[in-house]
Amino acid sequence: MRRFGHWLGVGLLVAGAAATVAELLTILQGAPATLSIGAIWYRIHANSLVGFQALIENGISPLLWPPIQWLLTLPTWLVLVPPGLLLVLLCRHNRRG
Repeated sequence: MRRFGHWLGVGLLVAGAAATVAELLTILQGAPATLSIGAIWYRIHANSLVGFQALIENGISPLLWPPIQWLLTLPTWLVLVPPGLLLVLLCRHNRRG
């Protein structure tokens, strides 16, 4: 299980680094907008984002959607890198004899 957590963390770090590079390239091209995780989700499959909102609001609680919506407006690297670092650090393999 530690190996899975470690590699999941590495994957999140790689995805976060890619998002950072994409955001830097966007800024260099003159666009001031940040690349949020919600915007990426919307570009990939907008219907699933709307369905996820309906699931949260109707299936769980309407009060839960505003914090999730706030999370979706954060820059992608800010959503991916901290959990990736946490997983890599917590799931690292101890090499002590």
